[in-house]
Amino acid sequence: MSRSPKFSVLLPWVEPSSSSKTNGDKQRLLSPNDGDAREERKANIKRAWFFATVAVLFVLANQLGHVRNASDSNSGPASAASVSLTLSRLEGPRERVGFSVRFRLSNKGKHSIFYPKRAGTNAPLGQLVARTSPSSEWISLSSTSKQQVSPVLGFKDTNLTWIEMPPGGWVGGEFHDANESPGEHAYVIYVKPARDASGIRIVSNSYSSLANQ
Repeated sequence: MSRSPKFSVLLPWVEPSSSSKTNGDKQRLLSPNDGDAREERKANIKRAWFFATVAVLFVLANQLGHVRNASDSNSGPASAASVSLTLSRLEGPRERVGFSVRFRLSNKGKHSIFYPKRAGTNAPLGQLVARTSPSSEWISLSSTSKQQVSPVLGFKDTNLTWIEMPPGGWVGGEFHDANESPGEHAYVIYVKPARDASGIRIVSNSYSSLANQ
């Protein structure tokens, strides 16, 4: 009984090249999972910048609110911007020296103000003033003396009463301008935001004296 010979085939073993390993690494780094992680990091950075920007905007809005409140307080009762004093000249007899001027004191603010009034009168107490140029100081044209207008002038008078004027209120009166002083004339009234507060000078619109002509 014969036996046929047996053969076995041996295949050579080849070590993978370094290039194939490198390609494998690149494929691993560029896998879909790594791309998703990179996009998520970008999204987190964008969200962080967004919240930081919103926080800065909130801080700025808060600061602007404080500035607005300060501005509102400046335009309140302690500011001359909320009070107006207007003049209108009245035609008088030609033989009379000078002319009469009508004034109107108005409270355009949101708080009451107080204006001075002497006993026995209804009109606010004021002063006729003049100046030689827009850069010069207003000088009182009082018949007794000519001096710079002072906020305490007459405030210590026992016959002086401080009358409350509510928001939107007004009061009027008249004074006589003898036109004895050249330059620019106006009328001054001091008001207070409270009876025990300091006076605030209110200067009317000005007009040219007839003595300039």
